[in-house]
Amino acid sequence: MKFIYSKKAQDYIKRKNINKIFIREDIESSIGCCSISTIKLNISTKGENEENYKKEESDLVTTYYVSRLEALLINYPQVVISVFGFRNKKSFFTQTEFSPLNS
Repeated sequence: MKFIYSKKAQDYIKRKNINKIFIREDIESSIGCCSISTIKLNISTKGENEENYKKEESDLVTTYYVSRLEALLINYPQVVISVFGFRNKKSFFTQTEFSPLNS
C-alpha cells in the first residue's frame, strides 16, 4: 500500500510537526444485513502498540496502518489523504473513495 498526502496535508503535517500517523479501518455494516456497507479509514496522530501495525516511512511522516487494510483495499494500491476543517480544528480524511464491491 502507498499513502499519498495532498499538498494541504503535507503543509499541515509540517506546520504541526507531525511525525506519526495511524490508520485503522472503520467498517460499517448496513442495518438489517450482514454485508459490508462502507469502508472508512480512521486517520489519527495518536496510536498505541506500533508493533501491531505495518509501517510506511517517508521523508514527510511515518504512516502506521493495520495489515488488514491490504486485504480490504486490494484494488486501491494508492490512498490519497488530505485535511479539512477550520483553523486548529482540522482532521485527516481520504480523498480516495472506496467501494466494498470493488474490494
